Amino acid sequence: MPFLLTIYISLLRWRLTLGFWTAAPWGGFTNFADALTDEGFLYAVLRTFVFAACAVAFELLIGFGLALLTYRESRGRRFYLTVFLIPMMIIPVVVGYDFSMLLVDTGPLNSVLSVLTGQDVRIRWMSDYRAAQVAVVIADIWQWTPLTFLIFVSGLSALPPEPIKAARVMGATRWQVFRHVQLPLLKPVIVIAVVIRAMEALKIFDMPMLLTQGGPGNATETLSIFLWRNAWGFNKISYAAAASLLVLALFSGVIFLSIWLLKRERAQLEEVRA
Repeated sequence: MPFLLTIYISLLRWRLTLGFWTAAPWGGFTNFADALTDEGFLYAVLRTFVFAACAVAFELLIGFGLALLTYRESRGRRFYLTVFLIPMMIIPVVVGYDFSMLLVDTGPLNSVLSVLTGQDVRIRWMSDYRAAQVAVVIADIWQWTPLTFLIFVSGLSALPPEPIKAARVMGATRWQVFRHVQLPLLKPVIVIAVVIRAMEALKIFDMPMLLTQGGPGNATETLSIFLWRNAWGFNKISYAAAASLLVLALFSGVIFLSIWLLKRERAQLEEVRA
């Protein structure tokens, strides 16, 4: 019912200032055309995908690297596995508040950079256009790398030992075992990690809103913030509904592509095992 109502509202010309939605004039597909020709919407789409690509790429690399170092049984393994997962369990409001204190001009991060470089570093993390984008990515990486780490640790721990032992008996080096045996077997796990994190990163709202409120300017205005502002800031309810449906169609395409890639990787893995 809410989905059907969203479709209907997207076909109206309704603003909150015009009264109840049943009295709103009919607009047809005007809102969809407006969204597709709106530079603000298109830039929000681009900005969101760039953010997701950067954040997910670093989360995968860092999580995979940590997983390679810790997936084997060792003394104290449970302790540092627990420590690595702590950021993921902290609610985003707390993370945003902590990073807002960390990233102020005279905060700890600039102080550390000043010590390391021997210069007085005063990066305006939350008021400079590019620095604000980097700050949001850093905060997201810190909070969600533990998720990719957990996925990769589980995947590495579940790998069948027989192919690895056979490769070592044949004289393969550790790098060759990783590249030609472990990595191909891990492809479905990697795809799962990419899909899960990409879907969440594309929906991000809380971190840029808490750190920069989408600014400075529109530097960190993601799709979620763009839709929220148009709906409740500018009272353009029908426009926001139409734009959200376009976003839904776009994200659905990404999800279907991801599912297709996952099925293909599973089929290839079954062929290798056979």
